[in-house]
Amino acid sequence: MSCENDIIEIMKKHILSTIALLTALVMNASRPVYENQDLTATVIEPGVTVLETTDKTTMYLVEGDSLALLIDTGTAVKDLDKVVARLTDKPVEVVATHAHYDHVGNIRYFDEIYLHPADLTLDTPSLHEYRGTIKPVTEGDRFDLGGRCLEVVHTPGHTPGSIVLADYDNRMAFTGDAFGSGQLWMQLQPQVSFATLIESCGKMIEIMAGRGVDKLYVGHYPYLKKPLGIDYMTDVDIAARMIDQGDVSSATAFGDNARLLRNGSAEIVFLPEVAGRKTMKPRKVLLKLDDVHYGEGTDTVPPRWNRLRDYLKREGLRANLGIIGFSLDADRPDYIKWLKETAAIDGIEFWNHGYHNRMGLDEPGEFVGSYESQYRALHLTDSLAKAKAGITLHAWGPHWTDCNIDTDRALATVPSLEMVFGHQTLPEFKFFKGKVLQPRLQMEYPYHNPVYAEFLVNYLGRWRNDEVFYLQGHPNSWDDARWHEFEQIIDRLRADGVEFINISQFVAM
Repeated sequence: MSCENDIIEIMKKHILSTIALLTALVMNASRPVYENQDLTATVIEPGVTVLETTDKTTMYLVEGDSLALLIDTGTAVKDLDKVVARLTDKPVEVVATHAHYDHVGNIRYFDEIYLHPADLTLDTPSLHEYRGTIKPVTEGDRFDLGGRCLEVVHTPGHTPGSIVLADYDNRMAFTGDAFGSGQLWMQLQPQVSFATLIESCGKMIEIMAGRGVDKLYVGHYPYLKKPLGIDYMTDVDIAARMIDQGDVSSATAFGDNARLLRNGSAEIVFLPEVAGRKTMKPRKVLLKLDDVHYGEGTDTVPPRWNRLRDYLKREGLRANLGIIGFSLDADRPDYIKWLKETAAIDGIEFWNHGYHNRMGLDEPGEFVGSYESQYRALHLTDSLAKAKAGITLHAWGPHWTDCNIDTDRALATVPSLEMVFGHQTLPEFKFFKGKVLQPRLQMEYPYHNPVYAEFLVNYLGRWRNDEVFYLQGHPNSWDDARWHEFEQIIDRLRADGVEFINISQFVAM
């Protein structure tokens, strides 16, 4: 027992010493490496020092193996060049994220600075009085610091020449005031349209999602004391969309003339006259809802399909429902009646979803088989829909299966087909002469599971410029929680003024 007690005591001491060491590391990490009456300098990441001025402006000093980059120059800081020289022994280049005074207030201490040319028109005294060299930077320019590289991303909105410096390898970016630092000021001159800001937000969201950037260090770090993430960016983007659409009833007064709109963690200051200009391009979306059948092992059409139908009818939404052909082969008068009633609702159209749904990975896909088997599947579903329900199917989309070169030939033999919902494995069409809608925005993560937050990142980010796309879902798999996610997705699209269209409208476009 005494031996066991000795071991326990040793372990306790080890744990306590480890806690003490970690505590010391944390305290040292947040302890200033330099301070004077004007600023405090603190290392916040390996190779990154934040310089916080007493009037709440921010500079970042980023070091590589051979060079250092000073991002912004703050306001009233005496001998900033000498302060920077105390923090690094490497040659220093200076870049301004934009040309407002609180970011270029001390450029006089440096012989040259980098700045986006679009901000040269700003009425900033320290900029116009500068006697050094202003070097232009633009989208894609890079600062190679030796073992560390920062790339310029042009993000106009706060000013015409606002830029972000993205350090992809270290998953961070320095954003200045491009997306706010607690508040995003859009009320200043020269005015930049909200469509431009929305595009900049979308570009940043795409970068964060696609390149793994998960830390945004903003231009007024003292207010936050932490980096911001992608959730903040989606909040800013949606706030900008709300102002553009005129959804500003919740905005409050800001100063004499401006208004302040809050959305989640984002706040945007704007002038009332810019709200509701609707400068975003109109977009069209086809709701592609898969796997309509009578419900295996049940006596009625699955209630989740009825919930969907009632919702579409009540909300006046157009949608496109994919029939799996085997369901038409069964003796189910109730199902056929449901199909006829649903097809009679204005805005709802059915499409050919093949004949037999693949049920497992060990089962071959229907549209990777021979030409004859694909021909049979397409024609069976087409003819059964016409004969039993009086429905002509004008489009086709594969279910859980890939496609091959015979898919093109088989599709060309169905006279009623005018459109195809695109699939990543579809061959280049030589025989099928109808339209193909390729862009598909995912709303299920993974399949059968709508997730609003995941959808939002893609919708606002990489898919932001697709004017027409389809949105795929599987309503019979949605429980109440998943249904709620789907409703949030639809509400977001409608708030943006998206037009929901059906197959015949797309074909006629």
